[in-house]
Amino acid sequence: MNGSGRWLPAGDRPGRGAWLGPLSLGLSLLSWPIPAGGAAVAVVAVGFGVLSMSTQTEYRVDWTAVVGVSVGLLQLALSLMLLVMAANGY
Repeated sequence: MNGSGRWLPAGDRPGRGAWLGPLSLGLSLLSWPIPAGGAAVAVVAVGFGVLSMSTQTEYRVDWTAVVGVSVGLLQLALSLMLLVMAANGY
């Protein structure tokens, strides 16, 4: 057992929980080329990633969920920055 208490590989998760990390990564990457609704897709991607990382704590954190959350948060930060700039007249 490692220091975090998680000792089973993330890829060995049973059922639908195994797909949350890859779905998070796929949706977060898909959110970038979508001009309208990209932020909404990023919110779903972040949600799936957080759900993947917070459930079934006996498994290691899925790297696809970590990357999916990171890319989704970057999309949300960019969308927020563009919204603030548009509101200020830039």
